[in-house]
Formats: sequence, structure tokens, C-alpha cells
Amino acid sequence: MLFNSFEFIFLFFPVVAVCAIFVCRGNTRYWVLIFASLLFYAQSGREHAYVLIISVIWIYAFIDRKFLSLTPNLNLFAATIGPVSALIYYKYSKFIFYDVLRLGKAAESTAFSLFDDIILPAGISFFTFQLLAYAFDRHTKKIAEPIGFRNLILYISFFPQLIAGPIVRYEQVATAIIGLRTFVLTEGYLVNAILYFTFGLAYKVLLADTIGIFIEPLIAAPKDLGLSGLLVVIFSYTFQIYFDFYGYSLCAIGLASLFGFRLPDNFKRPYSTLNPRTFWQCWHVTLSYWIRDYLYIPLGGNTAYTRNIIIVFLVCGLWHGAGFSFIIWGLYHALLVAGYSSISESWNRLPLIFQWALNFTAVSVGWLFFVFTLDDLWIAMMSVTVTPWLDHQFDLNVALIVFIAAIVCFFMRIEKVADYLSKQNSHWAVALLSGVLSAVVLIISIVYLDRSASFIYFRF
Repeated sequence: MLFNSFEFIFLFFPVVAVCAIFVCRGNTRYWVLIFASLLFYAQSGREHAYVLIISVIWIYAFIDRKFLSLTPNLNLFAATIGPVSALIYYKYSKFIFYDVLRLGKAAESTAFSLFDDIILPAGISFFTFQLLAYAFDRHTKKIAEPIGFRNLILYISFFPQLIAGPIVRYEQVATAIIGLRTFVLTEGYLVNAILYFTFGLAYKVLLADTIGIFIEPLIAAPKDLGLSGLLVVIFSYTFQIYFDFYGYSLCAIGLASLFGFRLPDNFKRPYSTLNPRTFWQCWHVTLSYWIRDYLYIPLGGNTAYTRNIIIVFLVCGLWHGAGFSFIIWGLYHALLVAGYSSISESWNRLPLIFQWALNFTAVSVGWLFFVFTLDDLWIAMMSVTVTPWLDHQFDLNVALIVFIAAIVCFFMRIEKVADYLSKQNSHWAVALLSGVLSAVVLIISIVYLDRSASFIYFRF
């Protein structure tokens, strides 16, 4: 089930919201949200829901219940090996056996294969990282006491952020989880929720999906791109993936607000940054902080800067997908960040517009590893040698939608608008304005909902 689907908007979410906010009280609210979240996730496959539940039980048994009498370090290892093994099997086993180890492809057959018939559970990378964060924080006593199975499964499975984040730490939602039984929906929470969700949906449906429709034929024919076509793909996809993932994050934050949860912002105007290091402090913020706190710092941080940057971006690349293109994308960004670090004094003396242009272009070019397989990317690059000039007839529709996307990206920050309006909700004119604005945006988005595609980050 997707946020950008009729069944979610008009059936699932209204029923869950009414039951959890207005009908149920006390501890029943927890189980309503847990049941709804597991039902939401099970729409992608019952097996996937089993993987999620078993992973939570595994962490609970080893971390909170001390299932085996082991030393703290062995206990942590035993706890993390379960979810990590599931992640490796479902996401990486085919890549490891067929592409890395070159053990050959399975013959054409109707028989079941342990590797060929794997269906990747949606968002397994997201909920696995949350489980690992909980295990690490319990191990280091950052979370001093067990939170209980009910709270743990709600924290992990909470449907607004289950499939594509943000990657939430328990301390960021602990107050909301503990206070859920007595939560009262206020006008401020409601205004925030409506604006975040409606604009997140609009960014996905009206911007990301529209760009995707226009550039899909170009991506499907890499040999015909030439220089013009390649440039169109680079700078169009840059905004497509941004508004696709940014839109999901806004929807998740908005939906969570209705239940009293304040999820962390996942994007802080990343395309306005002036260098590669700052970009990663503003793009997919919760993943960047997770890698920093649980990998980069334990590896020694700045004491072995270049080595650790390469390691963390290799992990970042593999987190996004099982394939050599994702590994190369990770190394590409490691090169950008480490390279910037070595020339930062010279870089920072450049005019700000040059710093921005270099950074934005470098990041945009990197998305080619998401768009194409390595073979298709090579074909696309070779097409430039055949047609190394601007010969394409630029589609004015593409130019217009990318221009609109750029204006929104660089000059509009819906979070500030929503937070301001939510604090002014006692004024009837402000409430009317936010309501009308949200209604118009939502109606326009729903008109085009039937052509909306799945979120790009669902495959991660």
C-alpha cells in the first residue's frame, strides 16, 4: 500500500485515524496502531511482515530479555546477526553469489530457487537500521532500560515511516510513544499534519512523477541520448529523485503528527549546499547521522579520515542497493567528500555561485548510477561521442516542469510555512487560509493520482 494510492487516502488512513485518535483510548491505541502498521506492511506480502515481526522479536529476545547468558559484546553480536542476516539474504545474496562470486545463474526452470525467487521486503534497509540503532543504544546504555515489546514493535513498525524512513532513533519518539495513551489532537498538530501531507503528496505526484513520465523514454533508449539527451536526464532526474523522496518524508512527518509523533526532518535544502560535505549533512539526514554515529565515529572518525570516508560511503552505496553501480556511486561520493576536504581552503575562496554550481553539478551527475545499469550508462556515455553537440529538440513541457521544480526546491520551504501556521491556528483567517490552500493542493494531486508511480526509495 502506498501513500499515493486511493485506498490509502480514502480508506486505510481515515479508518486508522478515527479509531486511534477518537474512538480508542488508553493502551488500546497502541495495539490499534501496531495492528494497522502490520496490516499496512503486509500489503507488500505476508512473508515480509513475518520478516519484520521476527526481526523485532529477535532483538527483543537478545537485547531486552537477555535470551542467552552471554557477555555484553557477544550478546550484542547475537542480537544484530539476526536482522543483518535477513538483510543480507533478501537484499544481497543474489548479488553476492551471481555477480561477486560468479557462481553462475540458475538454469531456466520452474523450480523454486533460494536466490532467483527472492522478493525484497519493502524498506528492509530502513527498519533494519532502526533495529540496529536500538540494539547499539541499549548496549551503550544510551537507552538505560528495556522499553517493552509493545513499545518496541510500535517504534519499528509505525506505518508512516516504516517503508522509507526517516530512520528514527528511539529517543526521538520516546515521549510520543509513552504519551500515546493520553494524546489529544490539537489544532497545531492538525494544521502541521495536513500541510506536510498534502504538499508531500503534491511534490511526489505533480513534480517527481511528471518529470519521470517525461524522461522515461530517454532513459529507456540510452544509445540515442547524445549530449543533449544526457543533460536532460541528469538535471531532470536530479529533481525527480529529490521530490520523490522529499515528498515521502513530508508525508511521513505529516501522518505521524496526527498521532503526536514529531519525526525528524530528512532534508534541509540539500541542493542549496556549497560543497559535498555539507550536502551529506542535508540530504537523507537521518541516514547520514546513523552512519556517522554507528560507523564513522566507532571507526575512529577524523583520526583516519580518508579511510573512514571510503568505508562509510561504501556502506552508504550498498545500503541503497545491491549492485556495482551503487558501490561506484558510494565511491564517487567518497571521492567528492575527501577531495573537497583536501582542497577546502581553495574551494571556499571561490565565489559562492561557483561553489554551488560545482557542487550541484557533481551531485547531479552522480545520480546517473541510480538511473542506469553500468552497461546502459556506458552506452549513454558513448552516445555523446556520436552526438557531441546540442542537437535534441528540447521538450518545453520538460523544461517547464523542471523550472517549476527548481523554483520550489530553491525558494520554498514548506516546513517553515507549516510550523508558522500551526502556531497561529487560533486566528480564524490563518486557519481558513491553511485549510483552503491544503484542499486545493490535495484536490489537484488526487486528480493525477492514478498515474503516480511507486516511491523510488521503496526499493532500498
